[in-house]
Amino acid sequence: MTPADSRALMQRELDDQPNLLPAIAEALLHAAAPLRPEPDRAIWVGGCGDSLFAAQAIAHHARTLGRDIRPASAAEMLWDAPVRTGDTVVGISLSGSTRRTVEALSSAADRGARTIAITLNADSALAQVAAATLVLPYTPVSRAIPHGLDYHVTLLALTALLGEVDAAAVGALFAERTAPILEEVRQTAASLTPEARVFFLGGGAALGSANYGAAKLHEAGGLLSFAFEAENFAHGANFVPNPGDHIVLCGAAGRADARTEAMAEPLSRLGVSTGRAGLEPGLSPLNAAFAAGLHAQALCLAIAEARDLDVTDPGRGSPAAEVQRELFAWQAG
Repeated sequence: MTPADSRALMQRELDDQPNLLPAIAEALLHAAAPLRPEPDRAIWVGGCGDSLFAAQAIAHHARTLGRDIRPASAAEMLWDAPVRTGDTVVGISLSGSTRRTVEALSSAADRGARTIAITLNADSALAQVAAATLVLPYTPVSRAIPHGLDYHVTLLALTALLGEVDAAAVGALFAERTAPILEEVRQTAASLTPEARVFFLGGGAALGSANYGAAKLHEAGGLLSFAFEAENFAHGANFVPNPGDHIVLCGAAGRADARTEAMAEPLSRLGVSTGRAGLEPGLSPLNAAFAAGLHAQALCLAIAEARDLDVTDPGRGSPAAEVQRELFAWQAG
């Protein structure tokens, strides 16, 4: 596969999402309805990587529904979270084989929690340890590229598990915004020097979107990128950006957005460019999460295009992939 071929897979995801996501949303609403957690109990949700970031990004939307959602990494749920009898623990792993997430769900069941797996694979290790499984009803374009469609389907799955979702509105959001966002971020990417780095800032649930954005650039050729809570960025990390870097301000339609938005003008004095993801007026918390995710997905592709990256090879010949396999193989004592 050539670098151009790899990026064509990302473009295909972007092109397909407006049509795929509404149909997936409808199927998930039907499948998730009998699995919805009790409304008056804590709901621990998470996993590793994008699974955690999706849980964080959806948190404000969930709380507007009156849900006591508690995003947590798989490791936190396994070793530190005070999961109690009667709580619900939702473990997310598209492959269903993420070791720590499997262990976290198994441990939660031992503590008397109700467990739900969200996965592509109904026969996976994660599904086997869960009391119930929400199977994601689609086939990924590719699991080798930075995950965009997969992330948005995970947001949909969590939304369907916690309440209702307007499938047509989701499709309309992606249909209306994909082309304009791509045009914007391609202009941004063309203006960045090879040394430029990207920072994603957000507060509250938008920190999940920021974490997701930085992760996409890590996956697209091992690009150096950072995610910070906007307020904490002001407390020291603001010394880190260099002139020519790019900062994406992420929103979640929450109270923290005003603080994030207010940073744009002062940051411009550092000689950086800024973009906005999910900060547009009038967005609901759910649509803000989708809009921020779409911006990060598109920016990842645009920078990969500008730098001619093979987005299926983030290690670029380094031993990183081998080291990752070794890290994943570690067994809890």
